[in-house]
Amino acid sequence: MATIAEILDDLRAADEIIRRYERRYWLNSTDFYEFYNQGLLDNGENLKDFTEWAAFYKLKLRREEALIQ
Repeated sequence: MATIAEILDDLRAADEIIRRYERRYWLNSTDFYEFYNQGLLDNGENLKDFTEWAAFYKLKLRREEALIQ
């Protein structure tokens, strides 16, 4: 089980990376993640970015859930 400090550190790191992608692609992460899961995004040249963005967004969601519990 992660400590509160570890959870907050993970959230800070994830938020920083997520914001970078939101600025780069002019899309908020909630919408991005929905489109990504539905396969509606062009994964060609942006595959690496989209995969990383989705992973950090998922981490953020899990860590936020851990704070609630």
